[in-house]
Amino acid sequence: MKLPAGHMVLYPSTSLHKVTPVTRGARVSSFFWLKSMVRSHEHRSILFELDQTIQTLAMRLGTDDAEVVRLTGVYHNMIRAWTEV
Repeated sequence: MKLPAGHMVLYPSTSLHKVTPVTRGARVSSFFWLKSMVRSHEHRSILFELDQTIQTLAMRLGTDDAEVVRLTGVYHNMIRAWTEV
């Protein structure tokens, strides 16, 4: 994957990836770990898909659309139900 300078790539701990050698210039990198407050991988996947759908609908219909507002409420309720602090 070729990205412009200043971009960040995040990999879930379950994915394998490969870093290719630098052929010119320099690679600057930083490594860090994040811990999700939503423990279940399945729940995180559902939330991601729902969020992507809400964003697509909001772009098409507007953020004030009744269904977009309702789905956003469902999304936030699911986060509240599945979050562990």
